[in-house]
Amino acid sequence: METLRPAREEARETLDAQLTALDDIDSKALSMFRLNVALVGVLVSALSFAAASDVTAATALVNPAVGAGVASFALSATAAGLTYTASGQHVGIGPRALEAATGRTEREFLSSLLSSYAHWLRYNERTNERKALLVTLSVLGTVGGALGLGVGAVAAFTGLFLVPAAAALVVVLSAAAVAGVPAQFRRLLGDAQSDADVVSPQSAEEPMLGQRTFKGRDRRE
Repeated sequence: METLRPAREEARETLDAQLTALDDIDSKALSMFRLNVALVGVLVSALSFAAASDVTAATALVNPAVGAGVASFALSATAAGLTYTASGQHVGIGPRALEAATGRTEREFLSSLLSSYAHWLRYNERTNERKALLVTLSVLGTVGGALGLGVGAVAAFTGLFLVPAAAALVVVLSAAAVAGVPAQFRRLLGDAQSDADVVSPQSAEEPMLGQRTFKGRDRRE
């Protein structure tokens, strides 16, 4: 009991920290979704107005770069929406488990509860990894959309396309590398999984590996 009680307190604190991180990601994803939907709406309205007033100017602005920018905004909104609606999380013990606890000793209940906490933490961690990757892709989509519109405007007014497009592509790829997108994919696929949940007599005397929460680029060390 001297071990079970503090272990339960630590597990609850860790679960609460996970839920806070997930709520933070959801809030950012919702903001990104609203931003991208608004940008696409304003852009489509502006192009429609330009087409109605000056067909030649509108034709010049409708080029592959602008199309790529609009598509990037749409994909960013999709990623943000998927982030917000991605699988839920475990927040604690359920009513059936509480009802089943009747008649059990405190030791039996805490042992079962701690085993459940381990399952909840692992499940929330996987949800966290998915949401962190999706919200990162949403941010990159918004950056790509803005760059696409910039390249399209330059192409419409100066005729230059290849050099601005190449520069924009380099910026997007560099941003993806800095954001750690490849590492996030590897983490999600399980390449960076640790054995933090395995406790042996030897490792019990060593410092424990803590639970990590991810908001994007964070990675295991």
